[in-house]
Amino acid sequence: MKKDIRDIFFENIKNQFLKDKTMYILTNDADVYSLQSIKTNERFIDAGVAEQNLVNMAAGLGANNKKTLVYGFCTFLTFRCYEQLKFNIASHNANCKIIGVGPGFSFSNDGPTHHGIQDIQLFNLIPEFEIINISDNNLANIVSKNLFKIKGPVYVRLEKGVQNYNSNIIYNLNQGFQFTKKYKTSKKVIITTGYFCKIANEVSDKKKIDVLNLFRLKNFNYKKFIDICINYDEIVIYDENTEYGGILPIILNIFSKKKIKAKIKTLCIKDKQYFIYSDNREKILFKLKIDKKSLEKIF
Repeated sequence: MKKDIRDIFFENIKNQFLKDKTMYILTNDADVYSLQSIKTNERFIDAGVAEQNLVNMAAGLGANNKKTLVYGFCTFLTFRCYEQLKFNIASHNANCKIIGVGPGFSFSNDGPTHHGIQDIQLFNLIPEFEIINISDNNLANIVSKNLFKIKGPVYVRLEKGVQNYNSNIIYNLNQGFQFTKKYKTSKKVIITTGYFCKIANEVSDKKKIDVLNLFRLKNFNYKKFIDICINYDEIVIYDENTEYGGILPIILNIFSKKKIKAKIKTLCIKDKQYFIYSDNREKILFKLKIDKKSLEKIF
């Protein structure tokens, strides 16, 4: 069955909301089909296009022992209210989950205001925040059912559309990463996250290269991650974010502490003028030279 990844995620959230009277859902005038039926509930708060106030309200509720979930476009829930996230949520270790819808070029035709390509590093700079980047419907189902089992603030990046290409994979949230393609003889691996797992899997089918989906970007099993990576001769870090705004600094920082002998290649948005206005996602990726063909050419 074809189902939008957002509906899978928020349907589970809605079920928890209806059962747990201490849970509040807040938004910045963003619409989600699965939540329309609970919009009249007093524990559902639409703050309008006022993200700083939105986060402050979530912080206040958290201070009164409430569980809060805030959702909206990832670009507006990060840069626009970063100070509130840092001081009012993180410094109090509030039980608040921030759901950033539309990472990468999910909403490509809406222009650079909606292009979420730097937000990972914003939360990586705040020690209290966990970061989870959802790649497919199966992972969306698992994360949304277990989200409030993770203590403290969590930032979740959520795609749009049908992303059901990894339906048979069992994800371990504590481990934080999972092979989506694995070949016995492969000495090359693509480390990627989010939507790019889909593209990496397609290249893997053609090139017979392993694909490792890194979906929990903090507090994952670092030792096992290193133990896996040291077995490869070539590692490609493939990301839909900027060089300094995505997973590249996270992975290279881990590698710097261990002796990784593999040849490391990177394919992400270069640190230069990247503003691309309204266009479809494939064309944007092509212009930035991070599309499927660009990945194929690396090998």
